[in-house]
Amino acid sequence: MEEQKKDYQEKAHQKLDEIFREIDSLEVKLREKGKGFSQEMEKRISELKVEGEKLKGKIKEMADANSDSWDEIRNGFEQASNSLRDSFSKAWKNFQGKEQKSDNSGL
Repeated sequence: MEEQKKDYQEKAHQKLDEIFREIDSLEVKLREKGKGFSQEMEKRISELKVEGEKLKGKIKEMADANSDSWDEIRNGFEQASNSLRDSFSKAWKNFQGKEQKSDNSGL
């Protein structure tokens, strides 16, 4: 059981790191586009980062969890990480839609 917990925690860290890299990438792209994007989306990015920080707390909970609470904490992490991934996807699609409108308005 301990080895499984350790393996899962490593994968959870990797998953969270990937999400943070994607959020950072979106933030950079927004800053490159200018204020029209930043004002609206910067709040969303901040919210995504807050949710990511909460996930870091879940990973710590997993490290401290006993075998009785392990499944519950792991399931909570899975739900929260899926929710964060979905929120990121929506923000990304929103950015891409606005980017397309911006590109087309220059025609």
